[in-house]
Amino acid sequence: MPDSPHPNDSPRDPAPPNAPVPQSRHTRRKARTRARITDAANRLFAEKGYLETSVEDISEAADVAVRTIYTHFPSKAAILLSYFDDWLDTLVDGILARPVDEPIAEAVAASLRAMTEDGWVDRSYGNVAESPPSALGLVAGPPEVAGYMMHAWMQAQDRIAADAAERGDFPPDSRIPQARATAVFAACMAPIFTARLSLTGEPLPSDATANSLIVEFATRLTRGQL
Repeated sequence: MPDSPHPNDSPRDPAPPNAPVPQSRHTRRKARTRARITDAANRLFAEKGYLETSVEDISEAADVAVRTIYTHFPSKAAILLSYFDDWLDTLVDGILARPVDEPIAEAVAASLRAMTEDGWVDRSYGNVAESPPSALGLVAGPPEVAGYMMHAWMQAQDRIAADAAERGDFPPDSRIPQARATAVFAACMAPIFTARLSLTGEPLPSDATANSLIVEFATRLTRGQL
């Protein structure tokens, strides 16, 4: 008769269905290279301007071959938009994680604080040349870049409004969910247009940053009513 199986010889329980799948070394290496490219590109966009920065410039700054860049991004615009997509998704995710009855200005401020704590850079608006890449794309990028960003913002507003309608205690015909979403969009656009005006008029304070201006405009737009 065969020996009885040892208790420790029994098969292991399968991994929980929602357990994260460990990333391979190849996947981690690709992610690091992609991050190096985007970091170098965004630094150059801020220093030289989007239109003045070439893929060759990015290649040199990131210390990767031009062909390597094109294995990760189909174009220079895609590098800029990758940063913008991640920033916008993270901002909206943070807003949706807040209580739905919290004033939207406070939800935006909390989301931006969390992003800063996670390593997102709160860029200067006192020096327009150091503005965030998303601002540079709308101000100085080609029309297809600005068009993409505006479309992404429409989708972001849909997410915010749908979440408020689902979780909030609003009547079916209430305009408040959409008003909250519109306030976020307006608060994020306002610093960009204000910075453009400062180029020919009164400059912004040296300590003005993207986050501080977004929160200020969100507060002024809503006055605690949304």
